[in-house]
Amino acid sequence: MASGHVGPAASGAGPGSGDMRSLILRAWLEPGAPPRLRTRVVEIGPGHDEQLVLITASINEACRTVRGWLEALQAQGINGNGDGSVTRGG
Repeated sequence: MASGHVGPAASGAGPGSGDMRSLILRAWLEPGAPPRLRTRVVEIGPGHDEQLVLITASINEACRTVRGWLEALQAQGINGNGDGSVTRGG
């Protein structure tokens, strides 16, 4: 299983760049003994490339990964393209 702090993959994106990223969480239940839950987290970058971020059976680890990714995106100050803007708080 992958783990650790993960940030948005693309470098060079800055305020007003129009770069958009998506984080996709796929979850399913596998047959058999618990833990049956499995999750796969992937990032889709501006070039529509899919980059694996995490595979886990831990709800907490999946949530930490999503939160870390969002915090890293916010810290970069990336401006969204119609879904609102992501800017540094303060």
